[in-house]
Amino acid sequence: MLFVIIFFLPIVFTLSYFIWWLIYRKAFKSQKKVSKILVFIGGIGLITFYYTPYSYYLEPSYHEFKKMCKLNELPNNEEKYNKILSYFGLSLDTLDWEELNGRVEKLEDTNGWYEKGKNEYKIDGFGWNKYNNRIEILFIIFSNESRINRYNISFMYLSGIWQTRRYHLEQESMASYNLEWMEEELGCADIVKENEE
Repeated sequence: MLFVIIFFLPIVFTLSYFIWWLIYRKAFKSQKKVSKILVFIGGIGLITFYYTPYSYYLEPSYHEFKKMCKLNELPNNEEKYNKILSYFGLSLDTLDWEELNGRVEKLEDTNGWYEKGKNEYKIDGFGWNKYNNRIEILFIIFSNESRINRYNISFMYLSGIWQTRRYHLEQESMASYNLEWMEEELGCADIVKENEE
């Protein structure tokens, strides 16, 4: 993490210097030297911009992730299920139902997904799939029957994690005073609501 800081700060201040240089030389046609204070303030501004959630909107992988998560808002039908499964190179026709049914879990009534007569069983797909270097996805199938097939799916949910590449210091554990750099993550639940109906 120290490596990231050592290389991150010079990049920020160099970028800040370049922006101020463009303003001085190109916009105002001035030959004055760029003030070090302005470079420092500009660098602080760039760092602040980097850590604001609004800067997510400038990253293509965020929009790709958001598009994936938006599938959870669609009505629960075969079209939605096939769109979700297409991210895994699958469809309802090509799923290995025998293998999936070997991993069915009965939900406890204390589970947040549990709904009597609707969501009593679930399958966590084939585990987490690394979609690209910043996005990991998993599909979850819910049913009210222990033997799940394409006709008794209550709903399907695409669970995803987007690596923000935003780091912050956090305490290692409650009993420890050691600090470590943690990367922030966004999940689909942070972006959209699921449609369980």
